[in-house]
Amino acid sequence: MRRHPEYAYELLSPVEFLRLALDIPYCHHEKWDGSGYPRGLRGESIPLAARIFAVADVWDALRSDRPYRKGWEEEKVRDHIREQSGIHFDPRVVEVFLSLGD
Repeated sequence: MRRHPEYAYELLSPVEFLRLALDIPYCHHEKWDGSGYPRGLRGESIPLAARIFAVADVWDALRSDRPYRKGWEEEKVRDHIREQSGIHFDPRVVEVFLSLGD
């Protein structure tokens, strides 16, 4: 599972029209505090597109029903994302993302 960003990069990099977007699948599991993967990037060294996608990806994962659990209520997901601001997520991205629902 932890290798899927690398696999995505390897699979998609030969596709010329996707090259500009490779940061998204490759870096979306990096964390603001540097504890993510695959490269342990931190802060603004994580490409902006990946920082944005990370928030959207977690939103979708938590809100959606899965075979092993029901999706979370919107406010619970908003609270979780807010709590992870500055840890998992770029605080500025969180601020903008959460303001979109207001």
